[in-house]
Amino acid sequence: MKAFTYSYGSIIGLKPEFEERYKALHRNTFPGVLERIKLSNISSYTIFYRNGLLFSHMEYCGNEFEADMKAMGSDATTRDWWKLTDPMQEPVPGRKEGEWWLQLKLEADFSGVANEHPIVERSAFILDSNQTNDQVLLTPAKLLGSSELKDLKQIKIYSNAGRYFIYLESCPGTNMNLILEQFLTAEAMKRIPAPLEEVFHTDSHACSYVASGKKVFVTGCFDMLHSGHVAFLEEAAAYGDVYACIGSDANVEQLKGRYPVNSQDERKYMLEALSCVKECRVNSGWGIMDFLEEFRDINPDIFIVNEDGHAPAKEILCRNNGIDYKVLKRIPHADLPVRSTTSLRMECTIPFRIDLAGGWLDQPFVSKFHPGAVLTVSIEPTVSFNERSGMASSTRRKAIELWKNEIPHGDAEQLARVLFSFENPPGTKDVSGSQDSLGIVLPGLNKLEYNGGYWPYNINSVLEEDTLVWLEKHLFLVTLGPRFSSYSVVGNTRIDKESAEKLAMAAENCWNAIVNKDLLSFGQSFRRSFEAQVAMFPNMVDKDIMDTIDEYKADSLGWKLSGAGGGGYLILVSDKAVRDAIQVKIRRKNNF
Repeated sequence: MKAFTYSYGSIIGLKPEFEERYKALHRNTFPGVLERIKLSNISSYTIFYRNGLLFSHMEYCGNEFEADMKAMGSDATTRDWWKLTDPMQEPVPGRKEGEWWLQLKLEADFSGVANEHPIVERSAFILDSNQTNDQVLLTPAKLLGSSELKDLKQIKIYSNAGRYFIYLESCPGTNMNLILEQFLTAEAMKRIPAPLEEVFHTDSHACSYVASGKKVFVTGCFDMLHSGHVAFLEEAAAYGDVYACIGSDANVEQLKGRYPVNSQDERKYMLEALSCVKECRVNSGWGIMDFLEEFRDINPDIFIVNEDGHAPAKEILCRNNGIDYKVLKRIPHADLPVRSTTSLRMECTIPFRIDLAGGWLDQPFVSKFHPGAVLTVSIEPTVSFNERSGMASSTRRKAIELWKNEIPHGDAEQLARVLFSFENPPGTKDVSGSQDSLGIVLPGLNKLEYNGGYWPYNINSVLEEDTLVWLEKHLFLVTLGPRFSSYSVVGNTRIDKESAEKLAMAAENCWNAIVNKDLLSFGQSFRRSFEAQVAMFPNMVDKDIMDTIDEYKADSLGWKLSGAGGGGYLILVSDKAVRDAIQVKIRRKNNF
């Protein structure tokens, strides 16, 4: 059966914060994606960009369009690609049900006389019309015999809601204005068609990673290699040759409190087997900055981290060495089904928790000096938060052991008692504070009031949506790295009635500030709670932590550490976005 060629034009928005990343990805599209495009009988596919809008032109040469598109949607590599690119895009109004890109109406389709020319240049323009029904195209009769069309291979003009999108193919060096004048009215030309930037074309790729000559440095554990790791490494390869440096088994154990599932030799072998990785090394150092020797030896041009792998110390290192430091903004829920617009969560929905103020008052050896509250919020696992980071990850592991993937139905406080007892069986020497189990199990914001006991005598909860949204908007987490397994916070403690009272007062003021949505007071009391904690437990901070606070304090209203310090996250209260920081999603009531 003879195959026919059909042309399609479509548009979609591009979120401004992803512009650079989107272009870098499309300069180095996954080879499997390009192969699937070809197998689906798409002979030419181009994407152009201008001012937050993407315009695509596609030529399909076949007889079973729906079947070919279905095959593309079923392709695993293509689906992985969409998981990266879909969250960067923003559908425009007016698209039909089931559409992701809005399909445009083809207004004109003209093949020029230069179709046999072996070299083609592609161009695209956008023209805003005064009215939807403006007459901007000349009639075909006026085009016949035009001497200016000798270098034209083809032109397609699409329209939508008063805008025209013009796709051109021509011989090299063609005067585009003369071509456009043949197709557009003089009135339309007065509005000046605006050129778009080409960011992707199927024939512009050699199915291999960009030979930019630049060295790209990435580091991490990369244990139990999965598709998320591969997607990150393939994206990093869009910037140059990837040198992956992994933590040693011993360093992973002292940072995370457990050995990796796969040994360092196996992890190195698996990474080097990936075509997107040029070389893999095992880091020789210690701690979160275990890669320093390898970093200096490789001398990279670019250091790339994910948003949840960012640490100020890494940024300072790059700044001091004149190296480009890129933090890839984490795309929320990128591992969920393609094109889902529902705010779904990860497969394991057991949350983490953050204590906002009053931490330590859940321990009887502190609250016996003065009663007070601990403020906690239950945090959805939208980010792979670091272990040993003060967000009750050890209690969460017990919850997973107890309940598998989700908190069961039932009385929330009673479930928290079960979890607390499971984590602290009879004979436990160092009893975990009950704010950990309560902070995980109780949704929303909670005020846990203690008076010398392991369990609070009163619990106040806030589940109002406007308050939780307000909190989410103003809380930011900066990665410090996990605590060392040998870290101890209880040395040199100075606990007395005065210090416990200051902590309790700061927590009370923090609660009132949140309830009243008083951001300035929230930041001040948030910081005072932290200062009261440090006064009692000086080991919570060290010089590196204080240096990091100094990096961010000018742009923040308040700050504290997650949990007992020694690592984890620096939590900031701010009235504006904090660079390279993570924002959290507070858990609402169970929806299961």
